[in-house]
Amino acid sequence: MEPADLLQLLSDQQARRLRVIENLLRGRRTVSTLYWGLRYDLLYLLDLNKHLPRGGLDAVAHTVVANGWAQWGSDEQPQLRLTSAGVHARDQRPYYQPGDVTAWPLLDLNVARQRLLLAIQVTSEYAHQTNRYYPLAVDQATRQTVRRWFYQVRDPALPAQMAAALTATWATLPPTVAAVTTAGLTGYQQPGQTTQQLADQFAITSWEAYLMHVTAVVAVAQAARDPHHVLAPLLAPTWQSPVTRSAQATLATVMTGTPLDRVAAERHIKPSTVREHLLEAAIMLPPTALPYDRLIPAAARQALLAALPQAIDDWEYTALPTELQERYDFFTFRLLAIWQHKRGVD
Repeated sequence: MEPADLLQLLSDQQARRLRVIENLLRGRRTVSTLYWGLRYDLLYLLDLNKHLPRGGLDAVAHTVVANGWAQWGSDEQPQLRLTSAGVHARDQRPYYQPGDVTAWPLLDLNVARQRLLLAIQVTSEYAHQTNRYYPLAVDQATRQTVRRWFYQVRDPALPAQMAAALTATWATLPPTVAAVTTAGLTGYQQPGQTTQQLADQFAITSWEAYLMHVTAVVAVAQAARDPHHVLAPLLAPTWQSPVTRSAQATLATVMTGTPLDRVAAERHIKPSTVREHLLEAAIMLPPTALPYDRLIPAAARQALLAALPQAIDDWEYTALPTELQERYDFFTFRLLAIWQHKRGVD
């Protein structure tokens, strides 16, 4: 990631923790990371760079600060806020901004991406009756899954069906996104370009090229939810709940009206784990998915909101009066913040 990329993830209105951005990219799904990802509107970054090492953004962050584009905050965790010079640097050239990213956390992106790229290569080689070629370097599970898919759908019409499906999806994408994605595909006598090669060719950053590629993968996966789509057997199973299975099970039990302590006993987990599961679900799911009125009674909402500042980012549990801290735990405090955010109240 280059300074131009990090600038797009920062704000001049909100100090943002560098470690939260890093953990989102690496797929570290702690409640704290997910909560601040929600507040930063950056949840779409989840799992986008699983190989990013801890501290992998530190060097680029120091470059951004050294250039006067951002300032460090005083929090115990490194926070960055854009300066006016940073806003100018961020906006000095058009930068690719993905459109609707709400579906991104719902797709097992890494699995879908590997399956799609290998399926395209296999179909291309099949169209030219090539029996010997070097397949893309993917994990064994992906190779086996694509092999099963290929033998399931193999037909002389397959290449035309694949071309038609991809063309239909490409038509829904911005032209540059379609062009960058196509140039990165591997097929018959066509090695796909790397993100750096794409960046050089299209005068963008490597991260922009990757975001465009992700946009295309998600668009194809969405189209493949149609059972008649040629890639449906391969990509439809890669859609997933944005919350873990354990959290889903906890939420399902809570929705029956079972008190939280009993939920913990029935599921043989700690009460604190129940609350973590509910916070995860609250962050990742629509407001209608949780019984907020039961989890945060009206009296609790009124008492806490009366004592808290208007801006949610300024809320601090430890700043509440001792009497309120004794009556309401951190779970209630954080759940209220999530509920307010989801309702668009700040």
